[in-house]
Amino acid sequence: MRTLLNWCIIPLILLVASDTGADTKQDFLAAVDSFYAAVNAGDQVGHAALFSDDAWMLPDGWQISRGETLKTSIRERTGWVFRLKDVERLEYGISGDLAYTVNQYYYTYHQQDAQPEWHKTKNVHIWKRQQDGSWRLHVDIWNSTPE
Repeated sequence: MRTLLNWCIIPLILLVASDTGADTKQDFLAAVDSFYAAVNAGDQVGHAALFSDDAWMLPDGWQISRGETLKTSIRERTGWVFRLKDVERLEYGISGDLAYTVNQYYYTYHQQDAQPEWHKTKNVHIWKRQQDGSWRLHVDIWNSTPE
């Protein structure tokens, strides 16, 4: 009887453990996809909300911004369009409450009435799981890629 119990319980425990990992991966990748969807929809409030409260942005050729200053600058951006295309996730990983992505893509940041100018770039994003289980972008590092 004990052997039969072990044959039933152990696979169940392993199944639950593997589902938790799959859920973590699925939740994380959904947050990443939501981030890019918010950017491309022009949803500045949604874009800003996907950063952690103490997030860092280290952009190419610009000042470092952090926390609420960073989030406010995204939410209150007026007269400018920020969009991405051809986003390619080169790698990602998850370890506990931290995760990362390495991406390359084209972006445009232009005045609302101007034509887009697309620039090739790359980034490393470090994500942090919040106490409520959601994933938020914690460090955004990006720079240009020579054409």
